[in-house]
Amino acid sequence: MIFIFSGRNLLKMSLYHYIFILLIPLLAVNLYATLADADWLMQATEVLFVTGLAGIYLRLNKKAGFNAMFFFVFFISAQIAGFFFNTYSLTIFSLLFYIAAYFGLSREALQNTERQTASKTMLIYFLLLISINTYLLLMHVVELESYMANNFEFSIYIVYYSVLLLLGIFSLIYYLNSYSKKSVYFVTLVLAFIFADVFRDSAYFYMKDSAILITGNLLWYTGLIFCLLFFLTPERKLRLMNLV
Repeated sequence: MIFIFSGRNLLKMSLYHYIFILLIPLLAVNLYATLADADWLMQATEVLFVTGLAGIYLRLNKKAGFNAMFFFVFFISAQIAGFFFNTYSLTIFSLLFYIAAYFGLSREALQNTERQTASKTMLIYFLLLISINTYLLLMHVVELESYMANNFEFSIYIVYYSVLLLLGIFSLIYYLNSYSKKSVYFVTLVLAFIFADVFRDSAYFYMKDSAILITGNLLWYTGLIFCLLFFLTPERKLRLMNLV
Protein backbone atom coordinates (compact mmCIF):
# COMPACT_ATOMS: atom_id res chain seq x y z
CA MET A 1 0.00 0.00 0.00
CA ILE A 2 1.38 3.42 -0.96
CA PHE A 3 0.68 6.40 1.29
CA ILE A 4 0.67 9.87 -0.23
CA PHE A 5 0.88 12.54 2.45
CA SER A 6 -1.09 15.50 1.18
CA GLY A 7 -1.76 18.60 3.25
CA ARG A 8 -5.12 17.19 4.32
CA ASN A 9 -3.53 13.90 5.37
CA LEU A 10 -0.95 15.75 7.46
CA LEU A 11 -3.70 17.64 9.28
CA LYS A 12 -5.42 14.35 10.12
CA MET A 13 -2.26 12.76 11.49
CA SER A 14 -2.19 12.15 15.21
CA LEU A 15 0.54 13.18 17.61
CA TYR A 16 2.05 9.70 17.61
CA HIS A 17 2.18 9.64 13.79
CA TYR A 18 4.22 12.83 13.84
CA ILE A 19 6.57 11.44 16.48
CA PHE A 20 6.95 8.13 14.64
CA ILE A 21 7.79 9.79 11.31
CA LEU A 22 10.34 12.07 12.99
CA LEU A 23 11.86 9.50 15.34
CA ILE A 24 12.51 6.42 13.19
CA PRO A 25 14.89 7.86 10.54
CA LEU A 26 16.75 10.11 13.00
CA LEU A 27 17.13 7.33 15.55
CA ALA A 28 18.47 5.00 12.85
CA VAL A 29 21.05 7.59 11.74
CA ASN A 30 21.91 8.30 15.38
CA LEU A 31 22.54 4.59 15.96
CA TYR A 32 24.79 4.41 12.90
CA ALA A 33 26.67 7.56 14.01
CA THR A 34 27.23 6.11 17.47
CA LEU A 35 28.63 2.85 16.09
CA ALA A 36 30.75 4.72 13.52
CA ASP A 37 32.04 7.12 16.18
CA ALA A 38 30.78 10.09 14.13
CA ASP A 39 30.02 12.56 16.91
CA TRP A 40 29.09 15.38 14.52
CA LEU A 41 26.43 13.23 12.84
CA MET A 42 25.05 12.05 16.17
CA GLN A 43 24.79 15.65 17.36
CA ALA A 44 23.17 16.70 14.06
CA THR A 45 20.38 14.14 14.49
CA GLU A 46 19.77 15.42 18.01
CA VAL A 47 19.49 19.03 16.81
CA LEU A 48 17.02 17.97 14.13
CA PHE A 49 15.01 15.87 16.58
CA VAL A 50 14.57 18.64 19.15
CA THR A 51 13.73 21.14 16.41
CA GLY A 52 11.23 18.69 14.94
CA LEU A 53 9.53 18.17 18.31
CA ALA A 54 9.25 21.94 18.73
CA GLY A 55 7.62 22.09 15.28
CA ILE A 56 5.16 19.34 16.24
CA TYR A 57 4.29 21.23 19.42
CA LEU A 58 3.60 24.44 17.51
CA ARG A 59 1.53 22.59 14.90
CA LEU A 60 -0.67 20.85 17.45
CA ASN A 61 -0.89 23.72 19.94
CA LYS A 62 -1.74 27.02 18.30
CA LYS A 63 -1.52 28.84 21.64
CA ALA A 64 2.08 28.06 22.51
CA GLY A 65 2.75 28.19 26.23
CA PHE A 66 5.61 30.26 27.67
CA ASN A 67 7.12 27.31 29.57
CA ALA A 68 7.17 25.04 26.53
CA MET A 69 8.71 27.64 24.23
CA PHE A 70 11.24 28.59 26.90
CA PHE A 71 12.23 24.93 27.18
CA PHE A 72 12.51 24.29 23.45
CA VAL A 73 14.42 27.52 22.69
CA PHE A 74 17.11 26.86 25.28
CA PHE A 75 17.27 23.12 24.64
CA ILE A 76 17.77 23.73 20.92
CA SER A 77 20.40 26.37 21.79
CA ALA A 78 22.24 23.81 23.89
CA GLN A 79 22.22 21.31 21.04
CA ILE A 80 23.39 23.88 18.48
CA ALA A 81 26.22 25.00 20.78
CA GLY A 82 27.31 21.39 21.16
CA PHE A 83 27.14 20.78 17.40
CA PHE A 84 28.97 23.81 16.04
CA PHE A 85 31.45 24.33 18.84
CA ASN A 86 33.20 21.48 20.58
CA THR A 87 35.41 23.73 22.67
CA TYR A 88 35.64 24.02 26.44
CA SER A 89 33.85 27.36 26.83
CA LEU A 90 30.89 26.49 24.62
CA THR A 91 30.54 23.05 26.17
CA ILE A 92 29.98 24.96 29.40
CA PHE A 93 27.47 27.15 27.57
CA SER A 94 25.61 24.00 26.53
CA LEU A 95 25.23 22.96 30.17
CA LEU A 96 24.02 26.45 31.07
CA PHE A 97 21.47 26.35 28.24
CA TYR A 98 20.24 22.98 29.54
CA ILE A 99 19.86 24.44 33.02
CA ALA A 100 17.78 27.28 31.58
CA ALA A 101 15.66 24.80 29.59
CA TYR A 102 14.94 22.79 32.72
CA PHE A 103 13.58 25.97 34.30
CA GLY A 104 10.74 25.84 31.77
CA LEU A 105 10.01 22.23 32.72
CA SER A 106 10.02 22.85 36.45
CA ARG A 107 7.90 26.00 36.11
CA GLU A 108 5.26 24.09 34.15
CA ALA A 109 5.17 21.37 36.83
CA LEU A 110 5.05 23.78 39.78
CA GLN A 111 2.23 25.78 38.19
CA ASN A 112 0.12 22.60 38.12
CA THR A 113 0.99 21.48 41.66
CA GLU A 114 -1.40 22.04 44.55
CA ARG A 115 0.00 20.94 47.88
CA GLN A 116 -2.03 18.40 49.86
CA THR A 117 -1.74 17.21 53.47
CA ALA A 118 0.79 14.39 53.77
CA SER A 119 0.71 11.32 55.96
CA LYS A 120 3.83 10.52 57.99
CA THR A 121 4.33 7.31 56.00
CA MET A 122 4.38 9.19 52.70
CA LEU A 123 6.73 11.85 54.10
CA ILE A 124 9.19 9.17 55.25
CA TYR A 125 8.96 7.44 51.85
CA PHE A 126 9.47 10.78 50.07
CA LEU A 127 12.50 11.78 52.15
CA LEU A 128 14.05 8.32 51.85
CA LEU A 129 13.68 8.31 48.07
CA ILE A 130 15.18 11.79 47.77
CA SER A 131 18.07 10.86 50.07
CA ILE A 132 18.95 7.76 48.02
CA ASN A 133 18.86 9.65 44.73
CA THR A 134 20.90 12.52 46.19
CA TYR A 135 23.56 10.11 47.36
CA LEU A 136 23.77 8.31 44.00
CA LEU A 137 24.04 11.54 42.01
CA LEU A 138 26.59 12.89 44.47
CA MET A 139 28.76 9.80 44.00
CA HIS A 140 28.52 10.19 40.24
CA VAL A 141 29.54 13.86 40.34
CA VAL A 142 32.44 13.16 42.72
CA GLU A 143 33.74 10.52 40.31
CA LEU A 144 33.70 13.10 37.50
CA GLU A 145 36.04 15.49 39.32
CA SER A 146 39.21 13.70 38.20
CA TYR A 147 38.12 14.03 34.54
CA MET A 148 37.43 17.78 34.67
CA ALA A 149 39.85 20.29 33.14
CA ASN A 150 39.60 22.68 36.10
CA ASN A 151 37.51 23.59 39.12
CA PHE A 152 35.27 25.93 37.12
CA GLU A 153 34.19 23.15 34.78
CA PHE A 154 33.58 20.86 37.76
CA SER A 155 31.49 23.53 39.48
CA ILE A 156 29.26 23.82 36.39
CA TYR A 157 28.70 20.06 36.48
CA ILE A 158 27.79 20.34 40.17
CA VAL A 159 25.23 23.05 39.39
CA TYR A 160 23.87 21.04 36.45
CA TYR A 161 23.33 17.85 38.46
CA SER A 162 21.90 19.87 41.35
CA VAL A 163 19.29 21.21 38.94
CA LEU A 164 18.54 17.65 37.78
CA LEU A 165 18.13 16.63 41.42
CA LEU A 166 15.72 19.52 41.99
CA LEU A 167 13.77 18.40 38.92
CA GLY A 168 13.55 14.94 40.48
CA ILE A 169 12.23 16.42 43.72
CA PHE A 170 9.69 18.55 41.85
CA SER A 171 8.55 15.53 39.85
CA LEU A 172 7.85 13.49 42.99
CA ILE A 173 6.01 16.36 44.67
CA TYR A 174 3.97 16.98 41.54
CA TYR A 175 3.14 13.31 41.05
CA LEU A 176 2.17 12.66 44.67
CA ASN A 177 -0.05 15.74 44.71
CA SER A 178 -1.70 15.26 41.35
CA TYR A 179 -1.50 11.59 40.32
CA SER A 180 -2.44 12.69 36.78
CA LYS A 181 -1.27 11.64 33.34
CA LYS A 182 0.64 14.92 32.99
CA SER A 183 2.53 14.26 36.23
CA VAL A 184 3.37 10.71 35.11
CA TYR A 185 4.89 12.15 31.93
CA PHE A 186 6.93 14.58 34.02
CA VAL A 187 8.30 11.88 36.34
CA THR A 188 9.18 9.73 33.33
CA LEU A 189 11.00 12.48 31.42
CA VAL A 190 13.00 13.53 34.48
CA LEU A 191 14.12 9.97 35.18
CA ALA A 192 14.98 9.50 31.49
CA PHE A 193 17.13 12.66 31.44
CA ILE A 194 18.92 11.77 34.68
CA PHE A 195 19.82 8.26 33.55
CA ALA A 196 20.65 9.46 30.02
CA ASP A 197 23.20 11.91 31.43
CA VAL A 198 24.69 9.31 33.75
CA PHE A 199 25.08 6.83 30.87
CA ARG A 200 26.53 9.45 28.55
CA ASP A 201 29.03 10.62 31.16
CA SER A 202 30.01 7.00 31.75
CA ALA A 203 30.60 6.52 28.02
CA TYR A 204 32.60 9.72 27.57
CA PHE A 205 34.60 9.84 30.80
CA TYR A 206 34.89 6.32 32.22
CA MET A 207 34.93 4.05 29.18
CA LYS A 208 34.25 4.60 25.49
CA ASP A 209 31.59 1.94 25.09
CA SER A 210 29.05 2.08 22.26
CA ALA A 211 26.43 0.05 24.15
CA ILE A 212 26.46 2.46 27.08
CA LEU A 213 26.29 5.49 24.78
CA ILE A 214 23.43 3.97 22.74
CA THR A 215 21.49 3.33 25.95
CA GLY A 216 22.04 6.93 27.01
CA ASN A 217 20.91 8.21 23.61
CA LEU A 218 17.74 6.09 23.67
CA LEU A 219 16.89 7.44 27.11
CA TRP A 220 17.57 10.99 25.87
CA TYR A 221 15.19 10.54 22.92
CA THR A 222 12.60 9.01 25.27
CA GLY A 223 12.90 11.93 27.67
CA LEU A 224 12.30 14.44 24.88
CA ILE A 225 9.24 12.57 23.60
CA PHE A 226 7.76 12.68 27.09
CA CYS A 227 8.60 16.40 27.25
CA LEU A 228 6.39 16.93 24.20
CA LEU A 229 3.61 14.81 25.73
CA PHE A 230 3.99 16.68 29.01
CA PHE A 231 3.55 20.11 27.44
CA LEU A 232 0.65 19.01 25.22
CA THR A 233 -1.30 17.24 27.98
CA PRO A 234 -3.69 19.35 30.07
CA GLU A 235 -3.74 18.81 33.81
CA ARG A 236 -6.51 16.49 34.99
CA LYS A 237 -6.51 16.34 38.76
CA LEU A 238 -6.91 12.75 39.99
CA ARG A 239 -5.75 13.23 43.56
CA LEU A 240 -5.44 10.44 46.09
CA MET A 241 -5.99 11.07 49.78
CA ASN A 242 -3.12 11.74 52.20
CA LEU A 243 -0.41 12.27 49.61
CA VAL A 244 2.30 14.91 49.71
